[in-house]
Amino acid sequence: MRSRPLVLLLAVIVAAFPVAGCKKLFRLGTRSHRTHTYSSYDGGGYYAYTAPTTYGTTTTAIGAVDAGPAVDPAQQRTLTLNEASCASGSSPTDCNAAGIAYEEGKGASVDYARAADFYKKACDGKLADGCSNLGALYDDGKGFPEDKAKASALYDQACKAGSSRGCNHLGLHYLYAQGGRAQDSAKAVGLFRKACDARDAYACTNLGYMYWRGLGVVKDPKHAVELYDKGCVGGDPSGCHNLGVQYEKGEGVFQSDTLASNYYLRACNGGAAAGCVNYGVLLEVGRGVPAASPASAATYYERACKSGKASGCFNLGRLYEHGSGVSIDPSKAKSLYKKACDGGDTDGCTGYARIP
Repeated sequence: MRSRPLVLLLAVIVAAFPVAGCKKLFRLGTRSHRTHTYSSYDGGGYYAYTAPTTYGTTTTAIGAVDAGPAVDPAQQRTLTLNEASCASGSSPTDCNAAGIAYEEGKGASVDYARAADFYKKACDGKLADGCSNLGALYDDGKGFPEDKAKASALYDQACKAGSSRGCNHLGLHYLYAQGGRAQDSAKAVGLFRKACDARDAYACTNLGYMYWRGLGVVKDPKHAVELYDKGCVGGDPSGCHNLGVQYEKGEGVFQSDTLASNYYLRACNGGAAAGCVNYGVLLEVGRGVPAASPASAATYYERACKSGKASGCFNLGRLYEHGSGVSIDPSKAKSLYKKACDGGDTDGCTGYARIP
């Protein structure tokens, strides 16, 4: 569940894979396409998880309560039992489970403040993952103002107590010099390796990124592929996406558009929006798929756009501007370009300015 889809984190890293990890976890190494050419690699955002489930990138204002969908009765009963067990002081694991339920809106409306209360009880009860999950709330600014330093301290506490996700998150802080940590790729590698050895899929993806880039280690694309595979098999969709990139480019593995498209689709269905964009591009141009289908590509670009991926919005806008796979609609194209531009896509800004 909660860890930080990196996700290595936030900004776009031009011409390089990003780090992915779930701190959602930072996810390393994602790349997206724009048209028929490759775009720059994208740095992911933090994606929270608390093993084994990951959740998406929707954000809610500090202190806000999200009504969300109708409450599932079975999840509500489970939450009630976990709350009672936590209140008895006998099970920090159940406190953590209650925190996850409130953070993810399973059995109750999303409530970050209550999630934080339960995570703190779990952490105080010596459950390492509770400390990591509490740290992720501070890292994301959910329930209270963002506090990277406090998050980093909690990750350190969690990692030392045996939380693989705490080690992964702390590694991201060293990689990106956050929370008062000096940038140190070697330390990040050590922390990612420790978490990966403990079967943390997101950390394996992040460690693969380090080998792909040669950060803190000797560059080794083949080993990066092995680690991305561990991440993908372990449940990190960004690991699947990164494998797709490797197969499409033929780096560290034989080139195969067919395998690339398969991994992109798997990543997309797992919640990695970059996978939806790249799968859409292959569908649009007819590579690694039975036949070109701009109409099908549009559905994947739309999925990515709705998930907040600027390049997905740009590609969908391009289809509407030129009537490829969809009806020509300059107004819709302009709106999509604006959304892409607002998300940091410079081509989207150009498209928005071009259409009257």
